[in-house]
Amino acid sequence: MNRAILALLVCIALLHSHAADEPLIPVALNAILPKIHARMTTPEVEAALAPAYPNVKGQMGDWSGQTGYIEFKLDERYTISISAITRDGKEVVHDEILLYLYDWPAKRRLDLQVFDWEKQPDKKPSAK
Repeated sequence: MNRAILALLVCIALLHSHAADEPLIPVALNAILPKIHARMTTPEVEAALAPAYPNVKGQMGDWSGQTGYIEFKLDERYTISISAITRDGKEVVHDEILLYLYDWPAKRRLDLQVFDWEKQPDKKPSAK
């Protein structure tokens, strides 16, 4: 019995250490993210994601008025939600891109937002 418990604890520790060694953003997705830009349509984002995630399909997520999110289920583990806006009757990636990466098994969400401090006159980072 004690060996079984010890074996279980070792397995849990190995799984935990493996998860801690994983990158926050999957390598394949990290290579694609720079290709996603403002005003892309859902089919254009799908085309950018498809080489790494061939079964990806975009669908409308939470939406309020003219803005909301388009969700892309990448695989069984990850979903990415990208901020969008309605322009000329179609949903496109918002000019101020905000992305949520959901890791369902880990019950974790990573928030990614582009922040150009050159466009923020009063809030430049300190030069340390």
